[in-house]
Amino acid sequence: MAGLTQFPAQPLEILQSLRPWTAAQSRAQFAALARLRWCIFRNAFRRKGGGGELAARIIFLPILGIFAFGPIVGAGFAAHMFVTSGRIFMLEFLTWGASALWLVVLLNVSPPGLSFDLNSILRFPLSFPRYLAARVFFGLLSASNVIGTLSLISALVGISVARPSLAPWSAFVLAVFALTNIFFVRMMLVWVERWLSTRRAREIFTAFFLFVSLGFQYINFNFNPGLQGGRHHHASSHLPLLRSIFHHIQPIAGFLPPGLAASSIVNIDQNHIFTAVASLLGLIAFTAIFFIVYSWRMLKEFRGENLSETTQSNPPAGNRPGFAAVATRVAPASPSSSPPISREAWVFGLNSSVIACFQKEFLYLRRNLNQLYGFVAPLIMVFFFAARISANERFGDLVFPIAVAYSVLGVSTLAYNSLGMDGTGVQFYLLSPTRLRDVFLAKNLLTFLLAFVELVLIYGVICFVARVPSLVITVATICWLICSTLLNGAIGNLRSVISPRKVDLLRASRKQISQLSALIALGMIVCCAGIGAGVVALTIYFNRSWLMVPVFVALAIVSFTVYLQVLGRIDTIALEHREEISEELCKA
Repeated sequence: MAGLTQFPAQPLEILQSLRPWTAAQSRAQFAALARLRWCIFRNAFRRKGGGGELAARIIFLPILGIFAFGPIVGAGFAAHMFVTSGRIFMLEFLTWGASALWLVVLLNVSPPGLSFDLNSILRFPLSFPRYLAARVFFGLLSASNVIGTLSLISALVGISVARPSLAPWSAFVLAVFALTNIFFVRMMLVWVERWLSTRRAREIFTAFFLFVSLGFQYINFNFNPGLQGGRHHHASSHLPLLRSIFHHIQPIAGFLPPGLAASSIVNIDQNHIFTAVASLLGLIAFTAIFFIVYSWRMLKEFRGENLSETTQSNPPAGNRPGFAAVATRVAPASPSSSPPISREAWVFGLNSSVIACFQKEFLYLRRNLNQLYGFVAPLIMVFFFAARISANERFGDLVFPIAVAYSVLGVSTLAYNSLGMDGTGVQFYLLSPTRLRDVFLAKNLLTFLLAFVELVLIYGVICFVARVPSLVITVATICWLICSTLLNGAIGNLRSVISPRKVDLLRASRKQISQLSALIALGMIVCCAGIGAGVVALTIYFNRSWLMVPVFVALAIVSFTVYLQVLGRIDTIALEHREEISEELCKA
């Protein structure tokens, strides 16, 4: 009370605002954020379907660990071999490999998405340094950071075992190098999200990402000796070109973070103290630059920048092209006349609601990176590998069904989160008289159309680079594709209603489907492929290949029946889960 008597006329809030912010209050804020994150993570498994999500995470973690085990252990053995064999200069390959691993894991494994928008903490008294620290703190345990850091720790262990005198310096250099990769990845993500805030930038980024990804596949296919299948002479003919490219790139690569990290360790081993320190300072400078660029992006968000297409400078509604024409069509002929009674328009047996939703899905397809990549990538991979598989006498006739089964991976999984891109627009589905059966039918029709177009394109690629599939194989493959697509559509519709996930195209690090839905999709594709392979193997074993067609036709009829049953009940199921749908898709 003694403190209050000094300012009797001022309220308590004003007195508290006059006190300087203390370190204890900052620690309390970060502790509250950490506790909030933990409570959201824990309570997510208590919701309906949370047990399945937990089981899916438990199943996926060992699978991810298996894929990460090789690079992590390999980094330690490689570092030990380079040091003990006197080829310590080859550590540069190891550091470049670690950086590549960071990016590969980032592109292929979705970072953990938050259940709330971290920008919402700006409503509370928070300075920019504390906001920046919170943004850096959240997301540190992503798969790319964990696997990349573990690979560097493994490399450090290998170097320390081979030459203990290098351990202290290598530990410091690799720790700075890990921070460099962490800040580079964070900087790249936030700026990619900024570039993806416009539609044109997303289209350009889609083309660039597709070109780079498939370019790496082409280089691996043509220059990797392990994939040449005995054509070592053909592979060795590319070595002079590769050496020439390497010698031209090496001087530039030495001044980049992986080259600086390796150079610092190599020079300290050779007692070139000044060069080692200079390389380390260069690495620290890169880390600082990446952090500053990342902080600049965070400062703009801290000041209220919103990455949304709706905030872009659009012309007024009355000045938009086509607005007058639309208004003319909608408005009645005269104020006194009543609006005409609209008649339901049917096109190809589909009502106007299905046609309108189908057109909307085409717009979504154009804007979604994952859908476009999943559609185009299988075609390119089939073009690379079809000729080689067809050269094998045992599998030459089966290259077409194998290619089609591979293409299902990129198309059928789209049905497992059909409502994700609708976002808050799902409220109109629930409020309007439109049946959700029509909405899901339109979404599934687009998936079926993509599968059919991909089937035709793959057939053309196979005929061009390999051999023309037989009539029996072609018809059986078409029937199998119908069966698998219908089954995935039926189960995907159920998962889209039971466990939807909001898809934000303006964010580069958002999951497309839930963990359990991804596991179910993978399991369904494996089961369909296994059934197809079993039928083909049995019919070929008994020398009755023609039996494939009636068997797959029967399976397609069963799948069509199941699909119709699920589609007919989708309105009732959605009504039972309308709260989960609104909660997930309408959140900020």
